[in-house]
Amino acid sequence: MYQIAVCDDEETDRQSIAAMAEKIMAEEGMACEITQYAGGTELLDAVKAGVQFHLFLLDVMMENLDGMSLAAALRTLGDDPAVIFISVNRDMALRGYEVAAVRYLSKPLERERLREALLFCAEKFYEKKEILLPTGQGWRSVPYSRIVCGEAMARVTRLVLSTGTEEVALKFSELAARLPERQFVLCHRSYFVNLNHVSYLRNRELELSNSMVLPVSKYRLEELQKKMVDYFSGR
Repeated sequence: MYQIAVCDDEETDRQSIAAMAEKIMAEEGMACEITQYAGGTELLDAVKAGVQFHLFLLDVMMENLDGMSLAAALRTLGDDPAVIFISVNRDMALRGYEVAAVRYLSKPLERERLREALLFCAEKFYEKKEILLPTGQGWRSVPYSRIVCGEAMARVTRLVLSTGTEEVALKFSELAARLPERQFVLCHRSYFVNLNHVSYLRNRELELSNSMVLPVSKYRLEELQKKMVDYFSGR
């Protein structure tokens, strides 16, 4: 269960944020539990007592313990929680980087901006970080972030990694089906690419972060463009 804490010392705002977040998560089919806190000290005490959350929606301007100080205190407890700040004070947005906030949203809260932020954080939580693959030297665990692209070969798939290359004892179509479809996209019948490693899309070719250039099929160009826009806009 995805655990979300909402902390705001204004009761009306707190309840509105919690209700909006709960509805968005339900619409997206993501099970979650939302707990409300009326102050930063109350929330921090709960976490110190062992209550765990995956995401914190924090008001910045609170009495006793403000949102920035609360986020900094949470990070000292060992975990690396996702934090979204919500505040009327837009001038505080830059300070969010001091505690690695995921997003800084302004009040009155816009539903679509909250939706984007929630889905971004939830995908990071649910998404597997690596895949176990059969290679000539045995089974190897490969982080998704290191996979640049894949190329179809006879009975195997050649993976280009940020650390080198690896031949995987899986057919191209079988391996492509095991990867997160939002992040890994077919650009050609013989190539898939990790969108995190795309530097440029130029008509019928992709330039990657390692300076490789991959062909783009004319039949996949439109879909590739759409998936790139969706991925990099957080949709």
